[in-house]
Amino acid sequence: MKKIYLISGLTILSGLLFVLVPDWFKFLWGWQLLLLPFTAGMLMVLVQNEDKSYRFLPRLLIGSFLTSFVFVILWQLIEYDYDGYFILLGALQMVLFFSMVCIFGGLIGIVIRGITLLIKKYVKNK
Repeated sequence: MKKIYLISGLTILSGLLFVLVPDWFKFLWGWQLLLLPFTAGMLMVLVQNEDKSYRFLPRLLIGSFLTSFVFVILWQLIEYDYDGYFILLGALQMVLFFSMVCIFGGLIGIVIRGITLLIKKYVKNK
């Protein structure tokens, strides 16, 4: 579980770096904010030492909602708080969007993990 917290923390810090200094990261035309939760979801699955797909899901769901919630709240406080108003509905919609991207990345990670387990079993039986 510590690895998932580390992945979440690194995702939040790098996302805030993308938000604070967007001029440094023009190579992806703004898509880096979607690639971060996607890769975080994949890594949340790939660091777990499980072999059943249903065991990945609770940690993936908790990690994705935690990561997206903290990131969006900090993003709202840093970037979109010029008027002194905190937009709760917009923040919740962004949390759901980023968590869905993270969960989709985790599902891709489950597929990658399943393929590697099948390859290991095939090489072991050969």
